[in-house]
Amino acid sequence: MSFWNRVRLLRKSAARRQRSRGNLTIMTGLLVLPSAIAIVMAIEIVALNNERAMMQSAADAAALAGARDLMVSGSSRRNAKNFAERFALSQVGSFAERAKVAFVATPEQEGVFAVDGFAARPSFFGSLVPPGGFRIQVRSVAENMVRQPLCILRQNEALAENAISGDGSAGLNARGCVVHANGDIILKDRARVTAGTVRTSGTSDGGTISPTPNVGALKIPDPFSARTINPPKACASVPDGGTDVWKQGILTLPPGMHRTQFVMRGTSIMKLLPGEHYFCSPSIFSDNSRLEGQDAVMMLIEGELTVRAPASTSLKGRETGTWAGFVIVASRTNASPVSFLSPNVDELLGTIYLPNSNLVVNSPGSIAEAAQWSVIVAHRLIVSSAAQLIINSDYEGSPVPVPIGVGSNVGGANDVPLRLRQ
Repeated sequence: MSFWNRVRLLRKSAARRQRSRGNLTIMTGLLVLPSAIAIVMAIEIVALNNERAMMQSAADAAALAGARDLMVSGSSRRNAKNFAERFALSQVGSFAERAKVAFVATPEQEGVFAVDGFAARPSFFGSLVPPGGFRIQVRSVAENMVRQPLCILRQNEALAENAISGDGSAGLNARGCVVHANGDIILKDRARVTAGTVRTSGTSDGGTISPTPNVGALKIPDPFSARTINPPKACASVPDGGTDVWKQGILTLPPGMHRTQFVMRGTSIMKLLPGEHYFCSPSIFSDNSRLEGQDAVMMLIEGELTVRAPASTSLKGRETGTWAGFVIVASRTNASPVSFLSPNVDELLGTIYLPNSNLVVNSPGSIAEAAQWSVIVAHRLIVSSAAQLIINSDYEGSPVPVPIGVGSNVGGANDVPLRLRQ
């Protein structure tokens, strides 16, 4: 075989080998491509399932939170809706940065709260598979078994101090109703809070709180923010009665303006006749003196109210009129405390409203135990020493009506107050 024939044979052999390698590369590529697509799809499906589960968990938590807020008489449906939507969005974390995420909360019929969640995110191959990317849709429906009455509210949201505080062996007993703090609940020593539901927009610490408080709850606005005290005249225009000290006898006060500092001692009694009583000066009770009134409300325009041991108190709030349902009210400019420092405070029937004043309870013994029902809306509630503040919620048949915004005609605790229905 000539030289040139051998060269031609070698060239043909090399060409055949090159074609063979090319065919193998194409075949390998054709085999790998479906495997790669399958792997990508598997990863996407796992991620999609995780994202769907996260969206469902966020909707469930938000629906329960919304239903819980609607358990409180006087809670705003609109505020609960906004809170639930923000709460749900916060639960999905960085997923909201990778996808278009939205939650829509809907307070439905009494006690039912629904949250719908929607998400859309790009898929592989430029959202060609599936066309337009992945879509996630979830729904959760929660319901509360009972709408508990709101019996204690610390309403001032801006105050840096503790909303509700207790120390020693003090106790706050509000079984069957809601204790809500727009702020922190801080207890020391053996102090205890017992209620149907305990809620705080801040934190809770120390002592014993039963049941476990709902921390980070939606703040409840002042239910009486639209109310204003309109005394017949300004305190400055009322003749100054100075200081009137009683050691015995009965001081019978008609409704109206009182610009006298009353100091009740010995066995004296202050008896409030039915109506609105506007106090422009402090009132102090000590020794065995007594404060009593029926169908009456104390309007503290200026000055404090102090009941020291062993003085006694029995007050039944206003039954009719603009201030029906209230027993003690302080003006918005009055920051002086209302202090019950005696164990002989038997009855405080009605609503105590202190928008910028503290309610201080500090004395061994049960306070307000004989009252059919009580509601406290105060700047701050302080229970200390061995005092036991008893808040009853037996509204039915009471001669003192419950004001709109607090309380409820459905009292009583519920062992299973919330559940997911869907």
